[in-house]
Amino acid sequence: MSSKRTVVRPVLWAVSTVAVLAASLLGSVPARATTPGANGLIAWSRPYFFKPAQIWVMKPDGTDKHQLTNSTSNVFDPAWSPDGRTLAFSASGSVGLQNDIYLIDSDGSNQRDISNSTDSSDVQPAWSPDGKRIVFVEDNMDGTSKIVRMNADGSDQHKLTSDDATNLHPAWSPDGSTIVFESNRGDSFDLWAMDRDGANKHQVTNTPDIQEENASWAPDGSRIAFDACQSASYPCPGSPNYEIYTVRPDGSDTTRITFQAGIDANPCFAPNGKAIVFRSDRAPNGTQIWKMNADGSNPFQLTYRNYVGGVDPDWQPRP
Repeated sequence: MSSKRTVVRPVLWAVSTVAVLAASLLGSVPARATTPGANGLIAWSRPYFFKPAQIWVMKPDGTDKHQLTNSTSNVFDPAWSPDGRTLAFSASGSVGLQNDIYLIDSDGSNQRDISNSTDSSDVQPAWSPDGKRIVFVEDNMDGTSKIVRMNADGSDQHKLTSDDATNLHPAWSPDGSTIVFESNRGDSFDLWAMDRDGANKHQVTNTPDIQEENASWAPDGSRIAFDACQSASYPCPGSPNYEIYTVRPDGSDTTRITFQAGIDANPCFAPNGKAIVFRSDRAPNGTQIWKMNADGSNPFQLTYRNYVGGVDPDWQPRP
């Protein structure tokens, strides 16, 4: 089985909401850096049966759940800006089934398309810590993809990786110097890192029998959370078991922090560094949003009812 994969696009969400909630589509989730600060709202993408997926938000204790977007296309990959005032996300653009990167204000107003692609599908936005730039994945729709950097208004787009592999889920370090991403350029999906200008690419993990993805930096930059499944090829076959790990940025001290059968994935550190929000199917009511302490202890379920959970959790920083 080839380890190359095409980035999951909104059409797949529309085809099977149940499949999304069964956690079989892990590739649409953004990776991100966490800005230090107080813990604000948690955003996530909630799929529906007969209408497009939308972004919802809730307080860190799971209360005050409400819908933020009202789009005619599937909306996913929410990523809060460092000041917590703006949310970036992916959604179908004006050309066919291709995606663009959009911004929306934190109150759900002022939605605007900033990537305006005509020949690729743009997904998985992640902010620079100063809020001036966004990196994202440009899916070539042929099994390859590249990491692109642009200004926060969509201007001055620059390619940071080549087109000869699948490169996904960029995550900018809190100090702004490094971008971690996942790539199959070494055959299996491993975490890689590069300078913010795309130079000095090097492997963070090197595990041929484990497929790693969805990196999230701790706000102090000391560790990177990610999820992984054990397999010699991607996607992991059958009903894979995804667990969440943390690792130092130099690739040392890999530590497993979840121990449940099924899917524990898409980790995102809290702005205060003390917790991680993630998705899990450990409960009997579909894929839900959970949080836990940064060491994996004290897991707490935030969404409950069948098909009211979802994927793509991201935590808003508050000054």
